[in-house]
Amino acid sequence: MAGSADSLYIQQLVELLAVVSSSPDETTAVQNAVERSAQALEAEVAAAVIDGKVVASIGFPPGTVPHDEIVAMTQRQQSDLYVPGLGDCPAVTASWAGSHPGHLVLARYGAPFQVEEQNLVRGMARVLELTLTMLRTLVAEHAIRESLQERQRLLEHLSAIQRAISHREDLQHILDTITAGARDLLGDQIGLLWVRDDPDSGRARLAAAAGTRPIDPADRPVVDLTATSSAGEAMVTDRVAVRHGQDLQSRMLKLLVPGVVHNSMAAPVHDSGVLTGALVVASCDPARRYSPADEQILSAFAENVSLALTDANTLVRMRQARHDPLTGLASRGLFLEQLATQLAVAERDGHTLAVLFLDLDRFKDINDSLGHAAGDELLTLTADRITAQLRAGDTASRFGGDEFAVMLSRVDGPQDAAAVARRIVAALAEPMRVSEHALRVGVSVGVALCGTDGPEPAELVARADLAMYEAKHRGTGGYAIYRDN
Repeated sequence: MAGSADSLYIQQLVELLAVVSSSPDETTAVQNAVERSAQALEAEVAAAVIDGKVVASIGFPPGTVPHDEIVAMTQRQQSDLYVPGLGDCPAVTASWAGSHPGHLVLARYGAPFQVEEQNLVRGMARVLELTLTMLRTLVAEHAIRESLQERQRLLEHLSAIQRAISHREDLQHILDTITAGARDLLGDQIGLLWVRDDPDSGRARLAAAAGTRPIDPADRPVVDLTATSSAGEAMVTDRVAVRHGQDLQSRMLKLLVPGVVHNSMAAPVHDSGVLTGALVVASCDPARRYSPADEQILSAFAENVSLALTDANTLVRMRQARHDPLTGLASRGLFLEQLATQLAVAERDGHTLAVLFLDLDRFKDINDSLGHAAGDELLTLTADRITAQLRAGDTASRFGGDEFAVMLSRVDGPQDAAAVARRIVAALAEPMRVSEHALRVGVSVGVALCGTDGPEPAELVARADLAMYEAKHRGTGGYAIYRDN
């Protein structure tokens, strides 16, 4: 389950995207991004640097914007920024590349920025970069193409893609839509998206395709960069690559494309600022030539790929950081965070909350005799059985090793919590099949309820832990309730 912090960061990115993407021009978009970023991160000051110049800022007294210090910070990646009236403040920077590279700089008084906040700032910088690219693309398109219909199609494509990203639609569907949209809008026959799962790898996999021979998703190829033509060049140089009749008849292209490819263009794709792939359009028309406007359009679509990958993978990384990678249960930190929230709710509303602390009785013997792989499988099955006994609104966590914790967010009293404990004990008393063995692991459960003393989260867990030892002292496969005496 995603934590409240995860949802807040995601919502802030979506809100920033909505604000800046609706800005009428670059100046407004940059200023809106600076203001929204400062608000989201509770920063005292924020600024945007583009092409080595401070182009927007907020929080500095009139006439006191330290232009040189802000620009120097983007170059040296300093950890502090001097703010008039506040002194040195912890700061964070996030950069973007492209034709007009820039940085988003924030500083606040007091606590430094945490890892999740730094990831959020990077995401905000990518949103701003995407919007600036889109706005510049629209300007270039307006100057070169006088057809209102084509401009409208571009807007519709980009808006639909951004809505899909904002609404958390399936990532593969988004990538397929972007690839097909770039091909259709540019009037080419082929669209390809190549992605490297490892940024340092010399190989890339085909992540999406349009206009190719039918390809089963499970059979999409993984090839050397040299076999991807312009895509490989874009992934090496980090810039748009165009090829006309050069090395376009590779074995891979012949397998993918039903015709003869004469021209191709590729734009680089990034994941959290790291060069990770390329979006390609290709034409079977020998006379096809790509204009600067075409390059801008493809770059805009590639930036949408970058935003989609960054968004999806940021969610994965944030979930991994807050959940046990083996069982998928909440981590100790996330459990204590949610417990603190629910304790405050219980105190406010006057209801009772309970914590169960679980320790498996025979796990060590099983793990030592059958090996760690079997032990891991047993822990996963145990987690499934625990969660199956819980109610909506309850939370299970793996605290480490063979210890688990459960939060019952609302109980009617000790008997209510004891009923859940009995269900868990009964469920884990039943054999589990692991590595062709039927294993009975058993569990001892300690129960602690929040009383009128309003214990801290760690104290309530400690009480449940003490009760667990009492249950274990009585014999395996039972539970005990914490008493003050």
